Amino acid sequence: MRSLVWWMRIVGGFYLLQFVMTAIVRAPIRAMSPEGTLALEAAGDPLARFLVDTWIGFGLESAAIGIGLLVASRFPSLAGPLVWTVIVIEVAKGIIFDVYMITRGYDVFGFVGWIVIHSIIIGTGWRSLRKANP
Repeated sequence: MRSLVWWMRIVGGFYLLQFVMTAIVRAPIRAMSPEGTLALEAAGDPLARFLVDTWIGFGLESAAIGIGLLVASRFPSLAGPLVWTVIVIEVAKGIIFDVYMITRGYDVFGFVGWIVIHSIIIGTGWRSLRKANP
């Protein structure tokens, strides 16, 4: 059960870091969007505003998952469904989406790095669940 608790704490913290990077620092917009996107958003461009708002929504979703994992880490025997949900999110919104982005012509190197991170979260989460529920 101990490894499951630590998995939830580490992954929960990682999801909170994603919130900070997407909603506050806006790192994905700076790294992936056309140059000047944030300036266009500040000037009121509706398409740029939509893009920024979408990333903020993703950040808020990440925060909710992170907080959920941190709270659930206090009750690991009841957290199995949440952990499985995070694993499925990492497969679908993680690996599958990253492969989609690669096929759309985005930077292969960056997305392969994310695929590795998603795979680590999936593998260690699955392993922690198995150890907690033999």
